[in-house]
Amino acid sequence: MKIEEKFPDFAQPGLELSPNQKFYRIPDENFDLYGVFYDKKLGRFLRMPQSVANSVSPNVALLNGYTAGGRIRFCTDAERMSVTVSYDALNVHCHMTQLGSGGFVLLEEKEEEDGRISYKTAAQFIPGHYANASESKGQNGYTVEKYLCGGVMRNYILYMPTYNDVRELILGFPSGSQCSHGLKYRSDVKPILYYGSSITEGGCSSRPDIPYQCFISRWTNTDFINLGFSAGALGEDAICEYLSSLDASVFVCDYDHNAPNPEHLWNTHEKLFKTFRKTHPDTPVIFMSKPDFDCDPTAPARREAVKNTYDKAVTAGDKNVYFIDGESLFGETDRECCTVDSTHPNDIGFLRMAKRLFAELKKTGVL
Repeated sequence: MKIEEKFPDFAQPGLELSPNQKFYRIPDENFDLYGVFYDKKLGRFLRMPQSVANSVSPNVALLNGYTAGGRIRFCTDAERMSVTVSYDALNVHCHMTQLGSGGFVLLEEKEEEDGRISYKTAAQFIPGHYANASESKGQNGYTVEKYLCGGVMRNYILYMPTYNDVRELILGFPSGSQCSHGLKYRSDVKPILYYGSSITEGGCSSRPDIPYQCFISRWTNTDFINLGFSAGALGEDAICEYLSSLDASVFVCDYDHNAPNPEHLWNTHEKLFKTFRKTHPDTPVIFMSKPDFDCDPTAPARREAVKNTYDKAVTAGDKNVYFIDGESLFGETDRECCTVDSTHPNDIGFLRMAKRLFAELKKTGVL
C-alpha cells in the first residue's frame, strides 16, 4: 500500500511501501521517546518549550525544532522497517553528510550477561533526491524502507536528525509483527544536561549517533538532553533560567565557542553557573573550553575566562565542579584529523572528545 492511503498528509510521488504495513505515528505508547517531545499545537518535535526558545533568541527559536539528541527505543521482531518523515525543508551542508544532518540511524541493542549493552548498526535512513521535490505540494519529506534481522524480538534505538526539523515521524512494520517497549535507561541516574554550540549540537558528525553525548550515553546507558545551538549559545538570562529549571545528574557547560569574544565569556559564564547553582547546589558541573584550539588566537583568553569560573567556585568551597581544557579534547597526535573545517569535529574528533569527557564524568561519582 502507499503511505498516502493511510496518511493523506504524507502524499508524495513515487513513495510506495511494501504491502500490509502497520504504521505507528510517533509519539506512540509502544515506543519510548527521549531527548525531544512532540508539540501537537505546533506540529513538530522540540527540544524545549517553544515559548522558552522564543525568549532566548531568534536563532534558538529556529534551532529548537532541530531534533539533535532525539532518540526512540523499542523492541520488535519485524524483518523490515520503514521511516516516513516530513519537515519544513531539508538542510544541506557542505561539510556534513546527508545522513548526519537529516537522516536517521537505527542501532540494535543487546543486553549482555554481564549487564552491559552492546550495539551494532541495523539500518540507516537517508533522504533521497526526492526529498525536496516540487511535486510534493509543499509537504517536504521522504520514506525509506530497510530490512532488519527480525525473526525474534530485538531491541533497537533510533537516532533522529541532528540538523533538521521533524514535523511528523511514522514508523512502518509488516502486519503481524510485534512492537513494544525496548531497553530502559538507568533509573538511578538522571539525564546528563549539555549546553553549548554547534559542536554540542552535533556538527559535523557523519551520523546522528556519533556526537560525543551519544557515546557517553551508550557507554553508560544514561539518558541525556542536548541543548546545543549552532551560533546560538550565548548564555542569555532566559536560557540560564531554563537550564536551572531542569533536573539533571550532571551539567556539562560547553558554550565557549559561540561567545563572540573572551569579554562575552567573562560577562556571562560565571553568571550562568551561579544561576544554575541556586537551584542545583550539589549537582556536578563540568566546564569545557573550546576544542578547536589550534587555529584561534583568542582561545587562550577564552579558556582563562572559563577556568576563572571553575577556580572561583573551588576557592569558594564548591566540591562539585570540574574543568576540561579544550586543548586536550582532541589529544596530542593527529589533531589535524579531528575536524572537517578546523572547527567542527568529525567522527574521530567526537570520539576523542567523548573519551576525555567520560574520564571526567567518572570523577563525579555519578556514573
